[in-house]
Amino acid sequence: MLINWRKVSNFGIGLVASAIGLAALGVGAVQAAGKPTIYVIGPSLTDPFWITEENGAKQAGHDFGVNVAFEAPAQDTGDIGMIPLVQAAIAAKPEGIAIDYTSKAMEGVTTAALNAGIPVVLYNNDRFEGDNGPTDKRILGLAFVGQDESTSGEILMKAFLPSLPAKPCTVLIVNPFPTAFVLTLRADGVKRALNAVRYPYKDLVATADEGQNLSLISAALQADRSICAIVGLGNPAANPAAEYVGQHHLNVAVATFDVGAEAAKLIEAGWLRMAINQQPFLQSYLAVQNLVFHVTYGLSPVDVDTGTSIVGRKNIGVIQACIKAGRC
Repeated sequence: MLINWRKVSNFGIGLVASAIGLAALGVGAVQAAGKPTIYVIGPSLTDPFWITEENGAKQAGHDFGVNVAFEAPAQDTGDIGMIPLVQAAIAAKPEGIAIDYTSKAMEGVTTAALNAGIPVVLYNNDRFEGDNGPTDKRILGLAFVGQDESTSGEILMKAFLPSLPAKPCTVLIVNPFPTAFVLTLRADGVKRALNAVRYPYKDLVATADEGQNLSLISAALQADRSICAIVGLGNPAANPAAEYVGQHHLNVAVATFDVGAEAAKLIEAGWLRMAINQQPFLQSYLAVQNLVFHVTYGLSPVDVDTGTSIVGRKNIGVIQACIKAGRC
């Protein structure tokens, strides 16, 4: 039976962590079987986020005594770059493949892997919305390890609300990638939490360029004095917002999604109030663990929501150490 842990969040991750401890007793059995090979397919080998994903996958390979091949294009070319890598992985006949299912373009190779009898787990993305809905319904039932984007938006906003004035003012929601549907889902979650307490908000479409976003956000703050908080749907929006607010000593709280080295410094400085961390290291680590447990023990892979961790000034030291170690 496939257990859905998306709503269990941290509790579910705790159970998996316990299972990891128990699994250490069975690593010898995995090694004795001739070291199964697990492929993990990603879109990039250079982006810090994906370097962390690679680190998680390789750590799982070490911990469970399996061969892990983390494959990604030299340059991030999205679906186009990942498809031939999945095809090559299928040809290698591994014991499992973890796929970043970014859109319907990934359906063909995912179906091919399933038809070849190779266990598949999705991680980081399971984009099934709208036109991305797969024709092969088996894909909908695959376990997913990653952040539930809409739920994470609601979790972040609920944690952020106590930082805002009791008398409602305006929350500015800044989207640096308006064509990325995952950010729309994040915004939906943020707005759902705000609507529940009748707190007003407005949208600002930004860009991937932090310099341009600094100009856009500063202009928005100057034009609307009712703005008391900013939620950046990604660091290219939140980091310049936090810098502007901090440098001009404004009473405007800023929150964001994801925690990179720059965002961590801004949280430490108090300019960025909080972030929600989707924990990429865990995504790939637990995707590999899912496949190892399936191959070794016959356990059904499970869904795990890794995007429930709130980062603020109280725990930023732990997160910075985690980033330095390549695990956050």
